[in-house]
Amino acid sequence: MMETTLCSSVGLCGGVPTLFVDGAPFPAAAYMTYFVDRGDWAAFAKAGTRLFSLPVLCAGRWINAAVKSPPFTKGIFDGTDEGDFSVLDASVEKVLRACPDALLLPRLNLSAPLRWVSSHPESENVPLGRELLFSPAYGELARKMLRRVLRHVKDSPYAGHIVGWMLAGGNTEEWFHFDLNGGLGENALPFFNEYLKAHAPGLCPARAPDLSLLRGAGPTHGNALLERYLEFANRSVAELIVSLARTAKEETGRCLAVGAFYGYSTEVTSPLWGTHALKTLLNSPDVDFICSPNSYCGARSPALDWPEMFPAASVRLHGKLCLQECDVRTFLTRPLCETVPGFDPERVYVSGVWSGPETREGSLSLLKKTFCRQLIAGNGFWWFDMWGGWYRDPALLAAVKEFRELVEASLALTERQSVASLAVFTDESVYALLTDGPLRAAPALQREDLGVLGAPCDLYDLSDFDAVYGRYKAVLFLLDGALPQVRAAAEKCEARGIPVLSYAKDKTRYSADELRDFCKRAGVHVYLSTGDLLYVNASLLAVYAVKAGEKRIDLGGVCAYREKLSGTGLQGEGRILTLCMRENETRLFSLRRIKDKRVKL
Repeated sequence: MMETTLCSSVGLCGGVPTLFVDGAPFPAAAYMTYFVDRGDWAAFAKAGTRLFSLPVLCAGRWINAAVKSPPFTKGIFDGTDEGDFSVLDASVEKVLRACPDALLLPRLNLSAPLRWVSSHPESENVPLGRELLFSPAYGELARKMLRRVLRHVKDSPYAGHIVGWMLAGGNTEEWFHFDLNGGLGENALPFFNEYLKAHAPGLCPARAPDLSLLRGAGPTHGNALLERYLEFANRSVAELIVSLARTAKEETGRCLAVGAFYGYSTEVTSPLWGTHALKTLLNSPDVDFICSPNSYCGARSPALDWPEMFPAASVRLHGKLCLQECDVRTFLTRPLCETVPGFDPERVYVSGVWSGPETREGSLSLLKKTFCRQLIAGNGFWWFDMWGGWYRDPALLAAVKEFRELVEASLALTERQSVASLAVFTDESVYALLTDGPLRAAPALQREDLGVLGAPCDLYDLSDFDAVYGRYKAVLFLLDGALPQVRAAAEKCEARGIPVLSYAKDKTRYSADELRDFCKRAGVHVYLSTGDLLYVNASLLAVYAVKAGEKRIDLGGVCAYREKLSGTGLQGEGRILTLCMRENETRLFSLRRIKDKRVKL
């Protein structure tokens, strides 16, 4: 086992925030499963994986408050405040036996033990028996548990294998309120009133805000108290995460990368979940990476892009690593209740997005598509083998090996940054104002059309508008153009001659064809117009065929191209790259622009 402590951080590599270990860029292509004993640690290690994550539970409780299921393991603090670290130690030892030089990024779930909730009824999210995330007492407990875990690990024989910490909590470990309702129950009002004393003196209500206003007929609810509660329900969660990240940095001597799931403003449009205060994390020097699963838009249809759930361009702008959970189902995926008997007695995780494709070929197709997206975006990622056994196949593991090698090779590229000339803006603060109408759902749905536009775009939160808008040829607001902040931003664009598109009361979605026409009029280069998925940065390009046929890709200038993913080995020079592709096929190419060369097309 390693004897020296690692130092990890996030810095720029090829223009993209990247994981660094001991001063060198490191391929953040990892593996994780919820059930350590079922994990294919050795198989992934043989496929070249060196970065692994594993679940660490402070409380032995299921991750979703709505599901009656036993926890993956017992919790460290179920019995005493001092903690029992035997499960954590055994889990780490199991991974290290399979891969002695493994680097570990544990997912530390800081949920409160049942005994603590029972003894702190004022901090309970009634009737769920889970903690209120905005309770200061819970925040104090979470920091206390975090310190004890980090000190135990620091004194352990495996301390030199820890490369960072993923701080998890709340519903599904994603820092959602357990009730997905803003925590608004009989215990919420005292905490809300304390928040108001600090942020809105004189607005201390005797009763909770009326959530039924969110179902109003107009586009906005117009209620100041409700707006403040929604602000509180989101901001308090973000501030809790930042306080935990600060604690982790202090305990590790600021030598390890720290991050969390958060900021799903382009996926979770309800402000009651608590995920709409990403700016708080982006402005924190103690948060190095932001995580989300791949989007579930369109029920994970193979024909759609699966983007990040947060405004990824804002995350990168602030120097944070985008770290994606690639929980890709395969032909080997089976329901949890069948895979691990005794779990999921209500058969919640059975159908729909919980099932995979029927064939090996279909599985490889999804893996290649997902991988190319992460590679070209410059994201870190982990293959999330939730119940274990999803990737237990020679062909799938061979693909994982190839993917990892491509990630490592990409770190030598001097230019990995985005080449988008279309900027897209959403605004996480607006959700506190909206009713449950078309404008609320618009950003999540619009991503489906952006995915098949055939031109790359960068998605930001509106708070970053002034810092970036001048870089782009066109701007799309996933917001009502009548909002004052949107009108002000649009006027700045118009002053610079940058075309603008936004929503209106009777227009809350643009088709891919409409977006493509807008881009062409604005001078935004469109690479592909066939409705397929296209990913491109300064050095790489990938195409995923939604339908079979010929794909004529305009590279925007004369380029040398070479196929990188196992396939035909095609290479050549030109402005037009023509491919004959099968449905659901992915092709990946390196690109090198050839300057001052004229080629007759």
